[in-house]
Amino acid sequence: MWFKNCFIYYLNEQFEHSQESFEEHLKNQSFKQIGRQETDAFGWVSPLGRGHEQLALLSNGSYLLAMRKEQKVIPASMVKEALEERVAAIEDAEGRKVYGKEKASLKDDILSLLKPKALTRSSHIHGYIDTHHNLLVVNAGSASAADTFVELLIETLGSLGAIKLMGEESPGAIMNRWLLDGLPEGWELTGQFDLQDPKDERVVKIKGAQDLDLVHELLEDGYWVQKLGIRRDEEFSAVLTSDLLLKSIKFDDELVKENDDIDAQDKLARFDADFVLMTQTMAQFIKELMQHFKVNTDKQ
Repeated sequence: MWFKNCFIYYLNEQFEHSQESFEEHLKNQSFKQIGRQETDAFGWVSPLGRGHEQLALLSNGSYLLAMRKEQKVIPASMVKEALEERVAAIEDAEGRKVYGKEKASLKDDILSLLKPKALTRSSHIHGYIDTHHNLLVVNAGSASAADTFVELLIETLGSLGAIKLMGEESPGAIMNRWLLDGLPEGWELTGQFDLQDPKDERVVKIKGAQDLDLVHELLEDGYWVQKLGIRRDEEFSAVLTSDLLLKSIKFDDELVKENDDIDAQDKLARFDADFVLMTQTMAQFIKELMQHFKVNTDKQ
């Protein structure tokens, strides 16, 4: 269980649910099959996969969760073609034009007919609540997917107090200084840079540590760091964004192999051990991240 993209939130209230009460809350929002006339459906499933009923895996003070989402896939071209045929048929038969509101109504009718026959696409999003460090970390490929996960969690619990990390100073300005003065101790550059021109929002993407002179020239011209490839000690490499997101995470082989001595037949024990190792690694990194970007949790 190794996350690849991390949306990080600070919890401004202590997570006080017991494992039993948390599990009950999750069951009330467990995943239910998408209906014939529904566009999408989402809910909680077991993070351990099929064949397991447990919806919250608790290890070393962290709860691992999994949200499943199903979505009906109706190609826009199919809807457009059907709508054009309907409109043409009405206009030919009645000798009049079909306008906005009627077109919208016809489109709704078409979607209702197509939904039961549409293909269903499913996806899973994982996240964990670190009760020791008051953190929520969501492994999602997009901001909208992370938002859906958090919204479902808030709906499940009633309240959560999850706040995206915000520093006292622009993260881009801090990363600009890093490229001129050096990164924090234990962090290194991987050679990936995205810099944005604030005048026209043009983004220059650079790959290769040897191009650092070009990066410095762009900084002197007023560009701001949007994404920065970093490496932390001998644990992982990732892309850190000016939104304080961590993307394209690649944990080092040596770290991933730390639990290789666990019996290969005991998959649940290995899963649990890897989860603990990942959450411990991320907790230390996020602590450093919050310090370097001056995230003041008392004000949030």
